[in-house]
Amino acid sequence: MMKDVPERVARYQEAFAAPSRVIIVRILLKGSLNFPELMDAAAAQSVSRDSVHAAIRDLTRCGYVTDDSDPNKKRKPTTTKFTAERALITKDLTEFVAYLIG
Repeated sequence: MMKDVPERVARYQEAFAAPSRVIIVRILLKGSLNFPELMDAAAAQSVSRDSVHAAIRDLTRCGYVTDDSDPNKKRKPTTTKFTAERALITKDLTEFVAYLIG
């Protein structure tokens, strides 16, 4: 993790440090998908099932992916729709670029 940087910059850098997370965001920016649809799209990009699970968990923690499942349930149903939060991703990307180019 980078030191002495704005929170959004650090969050963006962490979220997009893994290629699998970049791929999942790119897929979901095209539209919301349920888990089987997301798995198929990720497999077409050579992303493993375990990597999809990890990416969803990490991107959800960053706020870049949300879903419509009941938060009180431990396991999400396969019908759960995952959505990329375009506005937050764009906001953090903008701040990241501003920080990068000074």
